[in-house]
This record gives sequence, structure tokens and C-alpha cells, in this order.
Amino acid sequence: MSAYDAIVVGSGPNGLAAAIVLARAGLSVLVLEGATTIGGGARTEELTLPGFAHDVCSAVHPLAAASPLFAALPLGDHGLEWIEPPIALAHPLDHDRPALLMRDVDTTARALGEDAAAYRSFVAPFVRRWPQLAIDALAPPHVPAHPFLLARFGLRGMWSMSSLARRRFSGAHGRALLGGIAAHAIQPLTHAGTSAFALVLAVAAHRVGWPIPLGGSRRITAA
Repeated sequence: MSAYDAIVVGSGPNGLAAAIVLARAGLSVLVLEGATTIGGGARTEELTLPGFAHDVCSAVHPLAAASPLFAALPLGDHGLEWIEPPIALAHPLDHDRPALLMRDVDTTARALGEDAAAYRSFVAPFVRRWPQLAIDALAPPHVPAHPFLLARFGLRGMWSMSSLARRRFSGAHGRALLGGIAAHAIQPLTHAGTSAFALVLAVAAHRVGWPIPLGGSRRITAA
């Protein structure tokens, strides 16, 4: 292993992305994986009947489609094809219509009724400037290229989702929609910073949708 410039342990999306960046810089890279297949959370297996593919972890990939690194890679030339459903997310409510996350900001906002204006003001500034925000928000700690935009994002993202929902939204649909998205943080929604997950994933939905790889998550890994 001393013959390599870099060793990456784990072949999940982060490990593969790191290996690609290092290789592009001219370094020789060895990727080690302890499982029988590569991909980490981006794996697809036949768990039930032969021919039926199941994503064993991640299935919907808004940040893969919105990632500046992924956008710079010719993954489509290597077999990756995205499927985008007409509705990114439907959050059911017990005694009412579901809250829907659509590609269009205004369509999503209007369906939230009394929270239309609050939702629009929450996401629209970042939807318009997602390419600039992504450079800073998705990167490791660094001197930001767009500090005022990142600070504006931070002022909203630092809140817990439960606090932000109570302060900015009055209806069940707006609160349910953003609360459901924020649950991807896999933390209690009372924790600080959980609103950042809702903001990033909602903005990604309006920029690139919440796409699914044709053939399962393994197609990302294979590409």
C-alpha cells in the first residue's frame, strides 16, 4: 500500500468522490471496501424475488443531482439516468389533503394555503442562488466565496425545526411539510440546526427535483 499516494477506506459516495478528486489531482489512489459490494449507502440488492431491485439505504438523491462535484462528472456517459417524479414528496395528514413538495416554488407555496407567503420567503432567495450557496454550504470549513449569502442561510438554518415552524408557519401543511423534510437530519426536531436540513433539501427540490436513479442507487456507484 506504500506504493499509493492516498488510501481511501470505504467506497460509499463520499469515499468514491474523494478518490475521484485525488485521482484528478494526479495522485494514485487505492480504495478499500470491507463489504462484498461497493457503494456504502448507495447500494441496491435483490432482497425479495429475483429481478426485483431494492435500495437498501438511500433511494432518492436530491443532493446527488444538486452537487457541484456530481454535476462536473460525466456520470450520464457511464449509464446513470435520473427519473424525476412529478411530485417530489407527499406528506399525508390524518384528516386533510397531503402537503406536497413540487418542483415549482409557487405551486408548492399555493398548496400550503395560509403559509404560502412564509414558505415562499423561506426558500425562494436560496433557490435563485443555489449555485453560489452550494459552493459554500456543501463544502468543508473554508473561507466562504459568498459570505453574506452563507450568513443569511446560517441565520435560518441554525434554528431547530420545531422552533422555526412555530415562529414562521401557522398552518398544519407548512409545518408538516418542512418537519417531514427536516426529519432527514435523523435528530429530534428540537435540536438546533435541523431547519438547515429542511432548507437545503427543499431548495434542492425546486432546483433539480428529488430524482431517483433508473435501476436503483447502485447505478450511481457503477457510474
